[in-house]
Amino acid sequence: MENTFKRIWKAATSALVLVALCALPALAQNYPPTWVYARDYNYSAVQSAQANTYTFNGPGSCAYSPTGGSVNGYVLPIFDFSGSIGATTVYFPVAIVDQGSPAPTTSEVVTPSSTTNGATTCGFSATTVNSHTTFALQSGTAGLQEAIVYQAQTTPVFDVVLDREWYQLAAAITGYLNGSTPSQMIYNATGNANVGIVDTTTEPWTWYAWNGSHYVVSSSTGGIEFTSLTAASAPTALTTVAATCATNGGGCISTSTTGGSIPASGAYTLGATYVTALGGETTLSTDTAPGATVTVGSTTTNTITVTSPAAETGAVGWRVYMTAASGASLSEILYASSCLGASSGQIVLNGVCAIGSNATITAIITGTATVPATNTAFLTATGSTSPLQSLVSYPPFSNLATISAGATGTLATVNLWPAAFNTLGRHLHVHGTGFGTTNGTAGTLTFAIKLASVPGVTSVTPFTAVSGTTTGSAVVNFTFDVDITTNTVGTSGKLETHGTACYNLAGTAVCSPAQDLITAAGSAINLTTQDQLEFTLTPTTTAITTGGAQIRQLTLQWLQ
Repeated sequence: MENTFKRIWKAATSALVLVALCALPALAQNYPPTWVYARDYNYSAVQSAQANTYTFNGPGSCAYSPTGGSVNGYVLPIFDFSGSIGATTVYFPVAIVDQGSPAPTTSEVVTPSSTTNGATTCGFSATTVNSHTTFALQSGTAGLQEAIVYQAQTTPVFDVVLDREWYQLAAAITGYLNGSTPSQMIYNATGNANVGIVDTTTEPWTWYAWNGSHYVVSSSTGGIEFTSLTAASAPTALTTVAATCATNGGGCISTSTTGGSIPASGAYTLGATYVTALGGETTLSTDTAPGATVTVGSTTTNTITVTSPAAETGAVGWRVYMTAASGASLSEILYASSCLGASSGQIVLNGVCAIGSNATITAIITGTATVPATNTAFLTATGSTSPLQSLVSYPPFSNLATISAGATGTLATVNLWPAAFNTLGRHLHVHGTGFGTTNGTAGTLTFAIKLASVPGVTSVTPFTAVSGTTTGSAVVNFTFDVDITTNTVGTSGKLETHGTACYNLAGTAVCSPAQDLITAAGSAINLTTQDQLEFTLTPTTTAITTGGAQIRQLTLQWLQ
């Protein structure tokens, strides 16, 4: 009830602030208005002078006043193309919109490498993909980056407002070459701690704060609505067999003897996964099917190309995995740099290829993620696809059939957005329930939460809770409540983690609590990357047998 009251109060007071600002008389200030609309900075007044020339002459050529006019009696004319936050120069992405009828398909978004902003001359230099003869220029972020920079004073804290009109402007830019989605524009914008972003299209509003490198949600009561308790299926097996590939509508494996550095005559097994907008990922396609292994040529300059699997409901992209030469089944690793066209439907995982875009592997790599341990590709309701939510309650994860005594089974994984924990004091509350079916031998169960910077390769275990001794052949239910707080940020970041787990050791309604024994921050881990939470169960002496083990409920709530 208290949290509900706080959410209602914040939404109500936010609305009142805007109303009050609109009602106030114009008062001269020596700082920008506290609230501005990003769309007001979406300039579109600069027209081409000559082909492929982005320098303009004449007084006021690139001076631009926000279309919203004055707020609090203050209007700040801006220059297009660049500005500064403190001593840092910020180059504004520019959309080069080609003119003509029918509408050309050569429009693109570029980021300047240098700019000239003067009273009589302005312009920018950038590397373009296409030639542009007759064109207009506009903000490559629909005004968002410009608004942030011109709000970036030292005090007080200002906010840039996103509304439906901004989303409409941003949607058009998404269709240009190198155009970003609205979520990517927010995440990739450059800002500072004195400028926030407020999305007024959600109910209640979503507030973004600067975490030192990106804008991330600081408070939101929005949750995720799942449309199915069953995660999406993995892609059909990749194959070298042309007829099978044609039947499947994609997923073809082919090789070339030029263009790469893959060693001669090696046999490599490949698989693929689907990715959802929330950053969920299916398990790997069947890698033991005929044609899933390919042998490259006798040169040392080989490449391997995989065509996109067929489109799948709820999938916004796909990833490709490959073994070492003569590698075993499920020993594949992620080849994240091989996409010829990146997916723009999610901002969580790296190396996600767009559906319909191929992946070409040119060299052997190491030290990257292994195949997903669990299927996290739950389908969500339309509009509930942002990973930057304060509250997510997941459906039951798949049942892990067996876990040998002394072995560790991964019951669930959650892919976090990049640098999710890389803010000092960031606080995540984790709650859930699960069970494990023990055999006739007594023993203990250890529930643990891991954080992986390279899934399957590099991880730390900030939380464990060991049960008492179980009775033989029992279904042991357990619940857990854990709080995770960032203690140290950066590539050697640390988490302070505390909580409890409670086990019904005899399979009855009696619960035996277990608490962590943590007295210091955990081991160092890279918090600047796209990290993954892993929830594991380890039986000692006893084993998990018929009936398996499963996470039935899992809720993540970002408190700060």
